[in-house]
Amino acid sequence: MSVIQRQIPVLLLVVLLGAYAQGSYNLRPIVGVLSQHPPDSILEGLEDKNYTSYIAASYIKFLESGGARVVPILINQDDDYYKNITYSLNGILFPGGGTSITNSSGYGAAGKKLYDHVVEINKKGTYLPLWGTCLGFEMLTYLAANNTKWLSRCHANNKADPLILQDGYLDSRLFAQMPENIINTLRTENVTVNYHHWCLTPENYTASELSEEFKMLATSKDSYDLEYVSLIEHRDLPIFGSQFHPEKNPFEWADDSKHDAIPHTPQAIEMAQYFTNFIIGQARQNNQSFATEEEESGALIYNYEPFFTGSTSGFVQCYLFR
Repeated sequence: MSVIQRQIPVLLLVVLLGAYAQGSYNLRPIVGVLSQHPPDSILEGLEDKNYTSYIAASYIKFLESGGARVVPILINQDDDYYKNITYSLNGILFPGGGTSITNSSGYGAAGKKLYDHVVEINKKGTYLPLWGTCLGFEMLTYLAANNTKWLSRCHANNKADPLILQDGYLDSRLFAQMPENIINTLRTENVTVNYHHWCLTPENYTASELSEEFKMLATSKDSYDLEYVSLIEHRDLPIFGSQFHPEKNPFEWADDSKHDAIPHTPQAIEMAQYFTNFIIGQARQNNQSFATEEEESGALIYNYEPFFTGSTSGFVQCYLFR
């Protein structure tokens, strides 16, 4: 197979060109990002601490840089809210963070409802992508494994690594379009930064039967050489997860000893941009919309202003919600 054929499979190209010609390829995609309860480090220094959830601004910028608009998905809402928002968006992102992935947190409870709706919508024939990063990756594996944790303790905090690409990685939506130079960057350079203390080992990935639903595209190793799953893709549905943080490379600049591993090389930025382009490319294949222009306008992130939180947390800016 030639490089050109591998980068843009003929079938995918035909589908996308056909959709574009028919006007069904979405040129105004909107992606929702799930919020979570704010830690004290984010609220520190703010006069008003009466906020119930937050989203790191790097996720918003990450998606916007791929050509999408963003809607914050709030926690602790009723069932109708999550059903309506899922049927209104063109894609959803579960971000990283430091809260529970179970129903004991607003993040986990909302994530379960959103995940179930995404699966339902896709099985009905509507293409709706879902991406999970770090904690979001862990929540995806928890939900897909029937609300069972298969995670093990590991040491992969403030650590940038290459990926160990797995057999068959090219037989995936994520890598089929990836240019050879970015594949080489991922394979050979420390461009995927990790901030997590829990890992899904390949052994648990198989024992949990997640391997029946998901392709393991890549692994990484923690500080003690423990290998863990770092990139997955659902075999049938547009559900993807990365244990690493592509959004941090271009948009997080904390340089203290807890965050000095974030790579900012041109190669690291190019890699991150590929991931956001891929995610938004998936969202462009969905044409759901809000019921009215007023509802859409009122939901967008433009209704909020980010706070500078770089002096107290690892996030340069955060959006806070009541």
